[in-house]
Amino acid sequence: MDSTGKILNDVSVAILCGGSGSRMRSTEQHKVCFPIDGVPAINRTIRMFRGLGARRIFVVVGALAQNVISTVGREFPEVVFIYQHEQLGTGHAAQVAAAAIAKLDCPGSLLITMGDKVIEPFVIRELAEHYARARADFAFITSPKKHNGLVSTAGRIIKDRSGAILGNLELRDIQRAQIIASLAKLAAGKPNKQVPVEKAVSIGLKLIPNEKKLNNALWPLLDEMRAGGGLTGRQLLEKLGDKPGTISLGGKRLTPEQVERQATTVNSSVYLGSRKFWDTFLPRLRNNNAQREFYLTDVINLAVADDHKWRLAQHVLEDTTSVMAYNSPDELLRIEDIFRRKTLAPAAEPVLSEAVRLPAGMYRPASKWLELFEEWPAALEKKFVEIYGREGIQSRRKIFIQALKLFVQRMGGDRKAIVVRAPGRINLLGRHIDHRGGAVNVMAIDRDVVFVAAPREDDVVKLVNSDRKQFPDREFSLREALGDINWDDWLTYVNSDHVRNLLVSTRGDWSNYVKASLVRLQQQFRNIRIRGFDAAVVGDIPRAAGLSSSSALVVASAEIAVTFNGLGVTPMELVDLCGEGEWFVGSRGGAADHSAIRMARRGQVSHVKFLPFRMGETYDFPENCKVIIAYSGFDARKSGGARDRFNQKVASFEFGFMLLKDRLPQYDRLLEHLRDVNPQRLGCSVSQIYRALLNVPDSMSVAELRENISERHHKRMEMVLGSHQPPERYDLRGVVMFGIAECARALLAPALLSHGRLEQFGRLMAISHDGDRVSRHRRMADGRWRSSKYCYDCSDDTMTRCCADLGSEDPDRVLGAQLYMQPGAYACSIPQIDRMIDLVSGVPGIYGAQLGGAGLGGCIMILAHPSAVSTACDLLRRDYYGPAKIDPLLHVCSPVAGAGAISL
Repeated sequence: MDSTGKILNDVSVAILCGGSGSRMRSTEQHKVCFPIDGVPAINRTIRMFRGLGARRIFVVVGALAQNVISTVGREFPEVVFIYQHEQLGTGHAAQVAAAAIAKLDCPGSLLITMGDKVIEPFVIRELAEHYARARADFAFITSPKKHNGLVSTAGRIIKDRSGAILGNLELRDIQRAQIIASLAKLAAGKPNKQVPVEKAVSIGLKLIPNEKKLNNALWPLLDEMRAGGGLTGRQLLEKLGDKPGTISLGGKRLTPEQVERQATTVNSSVYLGSRKFWDTFLPRLRNNNAQREFYLTDVINLAVADDHKWRLAQHVLEDTTSVMAYNSPDELLRIEDIFRRKTLAPAAEPVLSEAVRLPAGMYRPASKWLELFEEWPAALEKKFVEIYGREGIQSRRKIFIQALKLFVQRMGGDRKAIVVRAPGRINLLGRHIDHRGGAVNVMAIDRDVVFVAAPREDDVVKLVNSDRKQFPDREFSLREALGDINWDDWLTYVNSDHVRNLLVSTRGDWSNYVKASLVRLQQQFRNIRIRGFDAAVVGDIPRAAGLSSSSALVVASAEIAVTFNGLGVTPMELVDLCGEGEWFVGSRGGAADHSAIRMARRGQVSHVKFLPFRMGETYDFPENCKVIIAYSGFDARKSGGARDRFNQKVASFEFGFMLLKDRLPQYDRLLEHLRDVNPQRLGCSVSQIYRALLNVPDSMSVAELRENISERHHKRMEMVLGSHQPPERYDLRGVVMFGIAECARALLAPALLSHGRLEQFGRLMAISHDGDRVSRHRRMADGRWRSSKYCYDCSDDTMTRCCADLGSEDPDRVLGAQLYMQPGAYACSIPQIDRMIDLVSGVPGIYGAQLGGAGLGGCIMILAHPSAVSTACDLLRRDYYGPAKIDPLLHVCSPVAGAGAISL
């Protein structure tokens, strides 16, 4: 074995893993146990030391100790664990380690490093060689302070003009000196005037934007200022002491600016020292610093200041990626990205990982794709017939050609790319209930968004669109979009200030829907650095028409990310992830749209259930039917005030359900979701459901909700309140009634449609829309108009009357009292959509019509016999579009296949 190996054989290695790692935002997994390329970081480090000949390895544990012990113990049962009872800083952890190792009578030097690092083996070899060659008492690793324009936050190594080491300074202590300098300048300018504590805090937060950490840095100054309401300038100067804003180091006083000028390297926190060195300086560590912790780095300062001439050796690494540390998820992902880059062979263009094998028919140069679509071979035409049927495939072919030409023009024809489509969708029955565990009856339509996408090596996504006015070029980094992500709780993350601020600054931007899918996938696959892509995008799904153009963007971009990163995601899992991913843009809907877009089959309607997501039966769309989609001319936006309205309705569901669970304890264990409020689940009669609804008030304010909902729901309640601007009062009973009834209607749909009972199905569509209706009158089947009060009436009297009707011998009364016949009062339509539905409802051959999307604008969908299509369209042109001076947008469609990549 070479000399390096011999030195490592005699070395005891202590790996510090005691800290809480709070910035990783995990309450179950310690930061050192997060995997890098599939291997827990701590195990990767131990493997490295084992490979270099180290025989005695100790791991210091504290917070989440059991997680670290079990992670390491499975692979390295011989490792010795040392428990740090209190987490008082790296210096304290080293003190605990050194004391325990001394009791075990381990000879030789001691190497100390941290568990949240990725260290290349050559670094340890070079450190050991440098330590031996210099006959040093202590050697440590440093790296350049700046790399690729970025300035490290690690401790600064300060040298004088001769190159002698003056010591190590942590960034927080430099920031404290800067704050004190600013306070001293303020105090000197008004010695007899009061300096309020709020002013001091305001100055401090500019450099240390966390009030708790700022209090630690300026302790006890801020406490004294709060106690007295502030200090005069003269008093403040006295408190700040001699030469305020300077730092004592190596016998010299330095300003923060001098520190930064003289520091060209930073501490990498890998130390090798003799036992004598550690025994001398570890006991001398103190916590009188800006973080009130025991810094291990202070051993350098103590050694420099000691009269005894200790031999210190600094080994400078040129490559800053040879030792990498992480404190937060985004930093861990950066390391993952760098690690993966190093394992890839250099290439002329981005290459896919070995783990990702794409069929040749899916992945080819964009110019070759374009040739295929322009030549239109029989195999490609057959593929399109499989997706769309015979009708309209040439219009579909055109937007693919448009997207490919755009990619070739903007990204280059030689780049290998995939072609992904995602269609628009409609939900024939089952509105607003997917996030309540209900079912939907969905079909995809022959309008698409098409992506032509090529992979990148980094995490950047670059998007170009054929309509640059509405959809400007966009480029974003996934790491920047992530921010300080909460790994344990997706809802907490999407409710965070980081996401709110991001959405405020990019309100309504189309790229947010692409970010939504990628951020959710990154949160799901925490140990993989999701790579980005460049894409040209073309689409003809009408925007804000309620046909899910935004959800199509989410699904298509998720398909691309899954493909390029080789993620193990089933289609069903993808649907759930896309549904939750869209919470990123602020809405709190479910995955109904995404299931239709991804899972649809040509010529069929899909019955899809949620919570958990599962595909029910698919059934043929009736041959003697068409669906007319008619745009109202009023956009259905998912941002701003409209988003608040959507989320207020979702909140009404949540709060009403909480009240039901609280006030019906006999059913509590059976009520997991609102869909469970039915006679079959609860083992009760329909009339008992109506009586149960009497426990839900018509409406409540936020204050009333907090007073009436039990404490067990309060955490969830506050999270829901954080998703929107609360209204003066939440509509409760009407919304809950709609949800319960709509769940029942959605379950009836497959039997009615598959058996051709179109009139009955159309009647359920009309009742469902009555629950969304906002206009004061509605047109009846006989052509008469009447007040819509009955449709909205969920009063105590109505609930009681329904109970009486159920007990009567009149079949019509009994039918009218069934749950699925109750509209409830969700009220997410607009008067114009109500008007369109009333116009077409009296046309012979029209089975039913209703709101076509989530509401507040968009389109209507009309279920029609083919013979009624032209009559209904002409009527809308004449009586709605003409008087409103709106360009008609009418589309007749049948079901097409769901999203996916084109392969040929």
